[in-house]
Amino acid sequence: MASKVFHRIVVPTDFSDYAEKAWALAQGLASALDSEVVLAHVFVEPPLYGEPPLTPDATWQVFEKARKWVEEELEKWAAGARKKGATVRPIIRTGAPAEQIVELATTEHADLVVMGTHGRGGMSRVLLGSVADRVIRLAPCPVLTVRKPE
Repeated sequence: MASKVFHRIVVPTDFSDYAEKAWALAQGLASALDSEVVLAHVFVEPPLYGEPPLTPDATWQVFEKARKWVEEELEKWAAGARKKGATVRPIIRTGAPAEQIVELATTEHADLVVMGTHGRGGMSRVLLGSVADRVIRLAPCPVLTVRKPE
């Protein structure tokens, strides 16, 4: 009996067009390889300002509304994949995106990470950095990056 190449695929999303393209590819891979998919979103914790109107309470309320939206959206994506026979577990993490994606790939014993990349270059890459670049360098498994065609 042949062993699976990829038992578990981690797919981080920021809900961008690039992430949607990566999600579509990951679903195809998971289906072809009979892999479990861990669909993840990483929140960056909000700063808790003390000046009105951004009081700590108001900031936290906005954060919680965003978290609720993300939970619902992840479940929509997962439900669509489940209808096609995929095994999908949505997960929400909070922290620095690259660090959390690498930690998730490690703790989940992922065999592959599939993620979208904006493919920035030049100064925007220097100034904004690249989550995908950091994940590629630090992940415990192969990382497949997907760009949305122009």
